[in-house]
Amino acid sequence: MRTLWLSLLLSAALATASSQTLAGETRAAQILDRFEHASQWRDHVMIAAHRAGSMQAGKTLYAENSLAAVEGSIAIGAEIVEVDVRRSKDGAFVIMHDSWLDRTTNCKGEVVEYTLAELKKCRLVI
Repeated sequence: MRTLWLSLLLSAALATASSQTLAGETRAAQILDRFEHASQWRDHVMIAAHRAGSMQAGKTLYAENSLAAVEGSIAIGAEIVEVDVRRSKDGAFVIMHDSWLDRTTNCKGEVVEYTLAELKKCRLVI
């Protein structure tokens, strides 16, 4: 299974993209600074959202690895958003934790058996 830590780019990009305010830009800059100068931030614990943080306080709020989950994680203060990446039948990268679609979508079968166009027809479920 391929797991990518899109911590730096995804957090910074979504924090900036979801808000054009100075506060959002400042937060992204702080996160970048913590990565670039990690030895100076040894006492800081970075909050990571596993599978894009679909659960909060024990409740599932968003479909895992969804854009809504990423945005929700950023909104509550996550600095790192972890998502899982797989390849479709035609070689496209897709964000999906399981190799099978059954648990998290309305489709059945393995991700690798579907083209990107076919996967786009699948709907995430909670």
